[in-house]
Amino acid sequence: MKQLVKKDLKLFFGNKQDMLLTFALPIVFITLFSFVFGSMGNTEEAKNGSIVHVVAGTSVMMLLFSMAGIGGSLLDEKQEGMLKKLLCSPMHPDTILFGKMLYANIISIIQLIIMFIFAWLVFGLPIIHHLPSLAIMILATAYACSGFGIVLASFAKTGRQVQALSTIIVLVMSGIGGSMVPVFVMPEIMQKIAVVSVNYWGIHGFYDIFLERLPITDISFLSKVLVLILIGTSLNIIAFQMFKRNILKIA
Repeated sequence: MKQLVKKDLKLFFGNKQDMLLTFALPIVFITLFSFVFGSMGNTEEAKNGSIVHVVAGTSVMMLLFSMAGIGGSLLDEKQEGMLKKLLCSPMHPDTILFGKMLYANIISIIQLIIMFIFAWLVFGLPIIHHLPSLAIMILATAYACSGFGIVLASFAKTGRQVQALSTIIVLVMSGIGGSMVPVFVMPEIMQKIAVVSVNYWGIHGFYDIFLERLPITDISFLSKVLVLILIGTSLNIIAFQMFKRNILKIA
């Protein structure tokens, strides 16, 4: 499995387009949205709140898009015959999926770290004062989002289907989950629906860190971490079952 992860990481970091889409594009969106919405508050506290929302909401949304792309690469490997070669090796089929899951988690963690470091350097987001809780939330959010990308690939038949499905699903989840508009300004019925999205739990976990300034032991903060872990675990279990049923079928 280690060799599979190394192979995927080498291919990823050797592809300039993938790196630009994964790391540079989210930074562009964060910068654009921060300058547009970050200046709308009448007070310094309101402006800081806007920056936190932009960084958290954009980070989760862009991470979902990135993980969908990684999931789609699994189907591309099937179409290109790479998956068939791996299955013909002594490697157990389960190892292939576990390797892809680990690879997706590594990339998602790196992406979130880069975005928050950028927000710290450019917009003064106080990440240094919240490193332990931020690290936990990054790991939990990355785990949940990476599970989304893998499970999406397990249902689709081609990489193009993953792209089409991911665009619709991510935009809907981001819309209802608070990535685009804060949940608290939505109608009450929308606020109740928002809890079904990964975005909601990730964004509000970052709210707890930077706006509420909750300690790492606070039950409200830990509950959001737990929900994200449960979401990621559920998605990975579904992906594992669908992977054996669909992706491993080689025509």
